[in-house]
Amino acid sequence: MTYIVMLTPTPARTRVLVTAGPDELLRAFLPAPSQLHYERAVITWLESLALWLNTKLHVVVFVDAQAAGSCLGLTDEWGSGVRSLFFDVEVRDRAARRRRGQRIRGIGDFAAERQQLRLIPDDN
Repeated sequence: MTYIVMLTPTPARTRVLVTAGPDELLRAFLPAPSQLHYERAVITWLESLALWLNTKLHVVVFVDAQAAGSCLGLTDEWGSGVRSLFFDVEVRDRAARRRRGQRIRGIGDFAAERQQLRLIPDDN
């Protein structure tokens, strides 16, 4: 089972979503990175979660490009994600999200098909 931890830090709070395959395990709003008193708080939490789930986690951090160099202690000085025994970190630019696109109305609900479309890699 692949566990993915998605972190989106903002000035107001940090959004957390933990998934196991297609299932959501945890949703949370945590304090903003500026409110953390211990620099290893996020790393310790991720290590604990990996131990609880008995697996290595894939962590995705969504940040603005200029904030990647100092994000929750999960990146090096160049903004690349760190690796540890318990997790690997991938940094993604928050502004690089796919455009939702225009939808055609009135012929039914295609939510399942749109969900499957998200699984197809973007070659752009």
